[in-house]
Amino acid sequence: MAGKLKINADYARISSDKSGAGVGAESQHIENEEFGEEIGFPIEARYTDNDRSAKARPDGTFAPRPDYERLIEDIYAGTVGVIIIWHANRLHRNVEEVTRFIKLALEYKVRLFSVKRGGEYMLTRASGRADLLRDTVTAQEESEHRGERVVLARKRQARTGAYGGGVRPYGWGVDTGRTRRVCLNPKDSPETREYRDVPVLDMSQHNTEEAEEIRRWKTDLLAGISTRQVLADLAARGVLTVAQKDERTLRRDGLEVKHKGWGSRTIQQIVTNPRTAGHSVYQGEIVKRNAYPPIITEDERQALITMFADPTRKTSPGNTPKWLGSLIYRCGSCKKAERRNPDGSPVTETVRKNSYGTHIYQCRDKGHCLHPAEGVDAYVERVMIARLSREDIAGLLPQRISVDVTALREELTLLDIQEKEIGLSLARKKISLTLAEVAQAEIDKRRTEINAEIKDGTAEHPLQEFVTSDDAESTWKQLTLGRKREIIRLLVTITLLPAGKGNRPPVHERVKIVPNR
Repeated sequence: MAGKLKINADYARISSDKSGAGVGAESQHIENEEFGEEIGFPIEARYTDNDRSAKARPDGTFAPRPDYERLIEDIYAGTVGVIIIWHANRLHRNVEEVTRFIKLALEYKVRLFSVKRGGEYMLTRASGRADLLRDTVTAQEESEHRGERVVLARKRQARTGAYGGGVRPYGWGVDTGRTRRVCLNPKDSPETREYRDVPVLDMSQHNTEEAEEIRRWKTDLLAGISTRQVLADLAARGVLTVAQKDERTLRRDGLEVKHKGWGSRTIQQIVTNPRTAGHSVYQGEIVKRNAYPPIITEDERQALITMFADPTRKTSPGNTPKWLGSLIYRCGSCKKAERRNPDGSPVTETVRKNSYGTHIYQCRDKGHCLHPAEGVDAYVERVMIARLSREDIAGLLPQRISVDVTALREELTLLDIQEKEIGLSLARKKISLTLAEVAQAEIDKRRTEINAEIKDGTAEHPLQEFVTSDDAESTWKQLTLGRKREIIRLLVTITLLPAGKGNRPPVHERVKIVPNR
């Protein structure tokens, strides 16, 4: 290393540069250069990490600092003799990292100066090394305290109902007329970052269109419509997610990825989120109840939570029906021959295309009893609208049962605790296997009863909207396919009769509709 010419360098870093202009780092360079001239070590090379944090991540690793790493490489190469920094916390914010730096500086005889200190850290002396460590520790403590203050401030914001930032929750946000500048790709390098002015939203108010969408999901789900059917309806109507509507760029591992649209998990998260019921949340915890106007009621939210957690609820994937009568209309030929499915249920029909490309209903089992799908569905819809237009529609609604959803859910929690205690007692041989099985059976029975009580007390009846409607046809047309199918299941049994050969009778003579009791 002897005889090799070494340079005087300065290092500047700023943790957060929202403007992307690098002004903070440039100010440090200017002061470093002035200080270097004063002490006789004019700066010959700059090292800059703009908008780069030196703080350790939760897993103990550090965020990449390209120019700091280049500086370390140049020290190893023996090309750096003097480093000037504005303050110790610009170079390091972690004791472990600064300890490694001290060892490296001593090995390669690198001198370190600080503008704020007004002189050199004499790293060859114990006192100089202690000073650098002390200044770094102080900076680390200040950073941790600042982080704690930020957490407390965010939690205080949540308690007061103020929005703490982050991705806009679906269902919330009203344009205030103001704008703010945001970075579209904050994890990219500073020179490639893009910025855009976006509207400032009042996050305490409902986005009217999205809030109505959430209520629509709630109504359908509590009426027994499957999540898959809700997703199919969203796709058919072209409803956009928050990311799609707000034109957010999604990235994974630094690469841009396509928006996948709605998923069942997203739907569940939105309708069961405490904020949807008007509560303020911080890190998953409700910190203030009734902080905002609710989109759905707390009882409805709790009922949805119970419904999604019900182990008897069918969640296995499968084809989502795209026609009104798929898997509902019964095959008249199989009924006449008294053929049934292995589970005892009647054989139903699905829709396929015939050799002419026309959609037809046909028996799932034998492939017979063919009927034009569009014509059958149109006829069934006319019959259903006529039935729903009658004045006695209110008589079809059951008497609503009053339930305490909160109390029932608390009882479910107690049952979970009891179930764990039974398992522990069995493992410790405090109870016999027979006694454990009896106790488990009682818990399962009560859990089923509670889920049924919650469902009966909070379920949205499919016919509810028709009781107050003056135009049954218009109301019917606004329903989702899933809601229409549930109404058909509830009110009637439809059988498609064999059409025979030759001149086939009109559709209304081939469709048998019998009211359910």
